[in-house]
Formats: sequence, structure tokens, C-alpha cells
Amino acid sequence: VTSNPTSGMTIAALLGTAGVFLVMGWTDLNGKAAALTVGCVVAIAASIAGDTSQDLKTGFLLGATPRYQQIGELIGVLTSATFVCLSVLLLAETFGFGSAELPAPQATLMKLVIDGVLDQNLPWTLVGIGVAIAIVAELLKIPSLPFAVGVYLPVSTMTPIFLGGMLKLWLERDSKNEQQISSRREKGVLLGSGFVGGEGLLGVAIAGVAFFQGARPAGFGTGWMGPDWLVNIISFVAFLLFAAWFVRRVRA
Repeated sequence: VTSNPTSGMTIAALLGTAGVFLVMGWTDLNGKAAALTVGCVVAIAASIAGDTSQDLKTGFLLGATPRYQQIGELIGVLTSATFVCLSVLLLAETFGFGSAELPAPQATLMKLVIDGVLDQNLPWTLVGIGVAIAIVAELLKIPSLPFAVGVYLPVSTMTPIFLGGMLKLWLERDSKNEQQISSRREKGVLLGSGFVGGEGLLGVAIAGVAFFQGARPAGFGTGWMGPDWLVNIISFVAFLLFAAWFVRRVRA
């Protein structure tokens, strides 16, 4: 569902809901919890709607039956609602939101919006500046949503995303025709999806082991590598090797 403006819709819903609650005088902890609940419902609804539309399109291209697709969607929603919630609770119990292992920038942003509106200390000047920048970006044909996401996400998260985008751009420009561009794009998306899924599963597995052991499993992390400068060099070299392998696989 990466093509959906989920973040933007969620923040807009939080601003509107918190504004209504402020007018109604519901500014206590229960009001904040209710506003957060509304934001969560909007975020989940937008995500599921986008996922369903993409799944139905994929099923249409593959010749699937809509009835069985809907059954699959219902099963997927129920299973994901169960296991995603359990995974989030496990990660929160093990690392805690806002920690180095689980920074949760989106959750922090939602908290700032709700607290700022209901406590009447939200810097509306900055919000207005952000709106103006978004309008200018759209007029310049620059997607404002990815730009905004890049602003509030930490640099450690955005840097690999930026490098991945540059790698994709280079591979597309290096292609000889549209067919080769499409083939490389599909291979890159499949590889990238596998990396994202694998990283998520590994993170949950580590959190599960840490939860039952009461401490992070030994051997994980970079503490055993030595000083920070050596860790940075090793990580950079590993990234270059990984990028070279990725390019080789996509261009094959």
C-alpha cells in the first residue's frame, strides 16, 4: 500500500478530529485516546482500501474469481489484525516505543499533533509553512507526500531509501528499451519486497527471543565489531557489496 497517502490522510484526520474535540471541550486523556482511535481507524481503512484495490487488480490480471478474492481478503484482514497487533505489543514490551531499537517516528508525530491541538500549544506557524511548502512542491510537480515523509523520518531511515531510489533511476536510464525497464523494475520490486519482509520477520524474531530471555540475544548488533568508526566502514563496504549484487541480479 505504499502508493496510498495513508500518512497524509491520517494526519489530516487527526487534525480535524482533535479540532472538533477541542471545540467540544474533550481535552482530557480520554479525549486524546479517542482522537488517536479515530486516526488509527482512518489509517487502517485507507491501508486496507488500497491493498484491496491492488489485490483485485492483480487478481483480474491473473484471471482470479472475485468471490474467492474477497474470501482471501477477509482471511488476510483477520490474520493480519491478530498477528500484527501481537507483533506490535511484543516489540513495545521488549524495546519500548521511542527507543533506539523502536523509534516509531509516525507514532511520535501523531502524539505531537493530538497533544498540540488539544493542549492548544501546536505551532500553527510551522504547520502553515509546511502547507505552503507542499503547495509550492505540487506546483513544481514534486510529490509533496514523499517530500513530507522525508522531512519527519530520521536520516538513518531516509538515506537507504534515497540511495535505493537513485539506484533504481540509474538502472532505468541504463536500460535499452521500455521492455527492459519493465523487466528490471519488476525484478527490483520483488527483491526489495523480499528484503523488507525478511527484515521485518527477523526483527520480530529477535524481539520474541529478547522478550522470553529478558535481554537482547547475544551476538546481534554491532557492539562486537569494535569502535564506531570501524563499524561505519564495515557497514559501508557491506552496503556497496550488497548494491553490486543487487544490480547484478536486476540486470541479469
